[in-house]
Amino acid sequence: MKNYNILFGFSIFLGLCLIAYELFYIKDNQKIFFERKAVAIVNDVDITEDQFLKYAINLGADIEEEEDKEILELILERMIEEELLVQRGLELDLHTKDVQVRRELIQQVINFIIKIENTEPSDKELETYFLKNIKKYESNKKVKINTIFTQSLDQESQFLGTEYDYKTLENKFDQIYNDIKNKSFTEAKINHHQKTFFEIPNDLMNIKDCKQYLGPTICKTISSLEKDQISNPLFYQNGFYIIKLEDSIRPKVDSSFFQDMKDKVLFDYNNEQDDLKLKEYIQYLKNNAEIKRYPLNG
Repeated sequence: MKNYNILFGFSIFLGLCLIAYELFYIKDNQKIFFERKAVAIVNDVDITEDQFLKYAINLGADIEEEEDKEILELILERMIEEELLVQRGLELDLHTKDVQVRRELIQQVINFIIKIENTEPSDKELETYFLKNIKKYESNKKVKINTIFTQSLDQESQFLGTEYDYKTLENKFDQIYNDIKNKSFTEAKINHHQKTFFEIPNDLMNIKDCKQYLGPTICKTISSLEKDQISNPLFYQNGFYIIKLEDSIRPKVDSSFFQDMKDKVLFDYNNEQDDLKLKEYIQYLKNNAEIKRYPLNG
């Protein structure tokens, strides 16, 4: 049954591809195919010459080569079979009954929507977007940190990372902060640091690498520290870090920085435009649909 469902999911996907072909022009040997002459009719559904030519070209067939005539006949037969499978899948209501098929259908419709009028932004548009979202790209700053790690007393406790866990180590934290205040962070580390599987390097590293070591939450806290400032105890996996920010270097935001970040800016810009396009299209569908909502409390 699982393979059966996947087959129909794949069939619906191919059917959607055929629909998408209708919206785009494909040039080959300086020709553009606009004709709507049917090359086959499957249960009153036309497979047009336009669809067939685009499908064949997409598979690499040469429509002008006599030697490819047999291949073209096989391609047409495949299109007929796929259309039959799509029709059967719709008859069985797989797009409403089968979760996998439904998800695939939704994803293909989303892909179809975001490809509509998909144009490349100009450098000026990208630079405007970049400056508007500059904080996102300043995350490329580098930080140098020093850390003291203290393991939680009970590694198997369900209260790891909670206030209770913190309370069990409160005396330990007091000792560490007293050593930092009266001696130095380095000496406090010698006296109290417990080694971890991955030791955090005491060198300049960018925030992206910091996140790989300590996760986004702790690195966000690090980004908010001033130079030489020391954090409160920060829970991570099975214990707490006390962190000192020893240095930080922010990249100079200028034209060269923009050029270095241009590929990422383009990626982010396109993602945002795709999200906006999808939201607008869904809102259009809602505005033109008859929707009834009922109370969820029965």
